[in-house]
Formats: sequence, C-alpha cells, structure tokens
Amino acid sequence: MQVLDRGDAARGVSAENQGIRAAGMATGTGHGLFPDDAGADGRRGMNRLFAIYLAISGVALFFPHRQPGWLGIALAHLYVITLALGYRFGGSLVAVLRAGLPRVQGFLADWYPLLLIPVLYGELEPLNRAVYGGRYFDELIMHWEELLFGGQPSFTLPRAFNALPLSEMLHAAYLSYYFIIFGPPIILYLMGRKEAFRQVVFGVMFAFFLHYIFFIYFPVQGPRYIFPAPDGVIANGYFYQLAHRILEAGSSQGAAFPSSHVGIAFAQAALAVRVLPRLAPILFVLATFLALGAIYGGFHYATDAVAGLVLGLLAVALATPVRRLLSR
Repeated sequence: MQVLDRGDAARGVSAENQGIRAAGMATGTGHGLFPDDAGADGRRGMNRLFAIYLAISGVALFFPHRQPGWLGIALAHLYVITLALGYRFGGSLVAVLRAGLPRVQGFLADWYPLLLIPVLYGELEPLNRAVYGGRYFDELIMHWEELLFGGQPSFTLPRAFNALPLSEMLHAAYLSYYFIIFGPPIILYLMGRKEAFRQVVFGVMFAFFLHYIFFIYFPVQGPRYIFPAPDGVIANGYFYQLAHRILEAGSSQGAAFPSSHVGIAFAQAALAVRVLPRLAPILFVLATFLALGAIYGGFHYATDAVAGLVLGLLAVALATPVRRLLSR
C-alpha cells in the first residue's frame, strides 16, 4: 500500500472538497438561484417569494380551460421554482456563470426578478384563460364604478376635457411607469447600495405578485376593451399614440384590476421615502398623474386605480416583515 505524505494528503482532501462543492452545484441545495456568493442571504427572501408566486400562479394550469402550450409553462414554472429554492440539475448555467463569469452571475442574481417581469406579464393571459376560459369581470367593476363615481369616468373624462396639452401630460405620466419601475433600482445599484437595492426589489416584486394573482384569478379587461378609444384632437398627440402603440403591441388581456401601473408607481414612491428620500416626492407626483392618465386614457376604470393604490401601499407595509420571514 502506498503511503501519502502530509502534502499529498492535504491535496487529496482539497480535491475531494472541490468535488463535493461541484456536486453541490449540480444536485444540492443552497440559498436560492445563486447560493454561494456573498449576497446569498440578502437574496434568499426574494428567491423564495419568486418560487411561491410561481407555485400559486401555476395552479391555474390545472383548471379545465388551459390553453395549448400549458405544459411548457408548467415545466418552466417547476424548473425555476427548483432553482429559486436552491436545487441544481446537471450542468447548471448558474454553476457555469459562477465559475467563469462571477460578475455576470452576481448581476443576474440581483436583477433576474425585474428582468423577468415581461415574461411573467406575458403569461397572465393564458393563465387567466386557463381558469375562466375567456370570462372577465368587467360588468361587476362597471357596476362598482356606477356606485362609487356615478358613471364611467374612463369614458366621460377624455370626452369632457378633450384638450391636447392635458392629454399629452397625462399620457406622458402614464408612460413614466417604466422609469418608475427601473429608475430607483438602477440608481441604488450604481451607488453600490446593494441591501437597499434588494429591499426595493423585494417590495416592488411583492406588489407585482399581488397584482398578478388578481389578474389570474379575477381577470378584468378594462375599458380599453369595452369602450372606443378617446378620439378628437387628443388622438393626434405623440404620447397618446405612443401609449396606444405600446399597449397594442404587448398588453395581456385581463390585467386591469387592480391597476398594476398605479399600484407599482405608488409602491415604488413609498419605498423611495426610506432609501431615496430626495426622489420620493418626484415619484409621488408622477404616480398621481400616472393614475389620472390611466383613467383619462381609457386604460383603466377609476376603481382599478383606487384598488391599485391601496394594494401597492399595502404591499409596501407588509414587505419588510414578509421578507424577514422568508429570509430565515
């Protein structure tokens, strides 16, 4: 039998440990999508929240009206859930990134929830159709509009105040939604304030997920599908036309109540009070005009906007204790 000296033994233990770590990347568990880097603990709550949402939304695929391609969505949900909970299968892309491109891996670990928003939004329509087969609850919301506002503000306002400057201001505010989503996280990330960045991402994604669950299990089309688009002089406006082009290119039917535009805008403004206090007043002003623009433009019922405001602020109020709970 060959006798190993201490150096050989140490090298053998080191090689064995490396093999164990590599196997852990392939089939083990950790703290989420990217478990072994310095930010893992800070991301654990976000990863678990993401997995919980995918599980809740994926239940829709077991309803009888599921659309062609449902199995692909189900498998994608299952795979991302396993990654978010720390499992690896085979030659994981995550392991490859960690070994060869650690900075890219760290960036994706922080940004994947926000980067996947378009994908999650895009699957809302097939998910709510799987549940209801194309049935929507607009009639109920319109009844609430009559009770609360004495009419249909999304129809009457642009016709009563058909002025191009007013329309352009409100449509521009409506389009500021995309800055409101990504602006504060980008600022915090560039400042190197990683923990504040992760707090904001968790809060805004929690708000998104609450809205998206409504869109799946209580789908409402919104006035854009019920009433003709506001016309007259305002239809010539640049921001009016841009807003309509964007919605026609990529809106998910059934995603009106509560308004995620309003909810996310106010949630992001409320989150900024703590981490970007100088930006917060600007975000609150933008959110207010965005909410008015959502109604004036005929994109949402007034009830959608009010419900979005309440749900967005509720998400912010609950975000810290929920994140603490999921990070244990």
